Amino acid sequence: MPIRVEDAKKYRGYEEDEIKIVKFLESHKGYAYASEEIRKGIGFSAVYVPDEQGSYWPPQNIGMFILDVSHAVLFDMTLERMVKEGKISVSEVAGKKYYFIE
Repeated sequence: MPIRVEDAKKYRGYEEDEIKIVKFLESHKGYAYASEEIRKGIGFSAVYVPDEQGSYWPPQNIGMFILDVSHAVLFDMTLERMVKEGKISVSEVAGKKYYFIE
């Protein structure tokens, strides 16, 4: 599928997930978001479904939880790399990092 030339130039060298992050932050310019808020905003957070007894800890959710934690760590690493490369900005407030685009 073709993309606009403007986007091809703007996002040259970006990975697919980085483009999603930047587009999310651009669409919410003027606000800074914590990592988990960005993950949720671009649809990267897991949805846990309770079993018949109402427990949120059946085996399939435990597996999803482990994968979700792994993805969260990798996502945070992606955000930090993007900060180092100047693709996004970060500010720490009360011990928590908030990412944004100016």
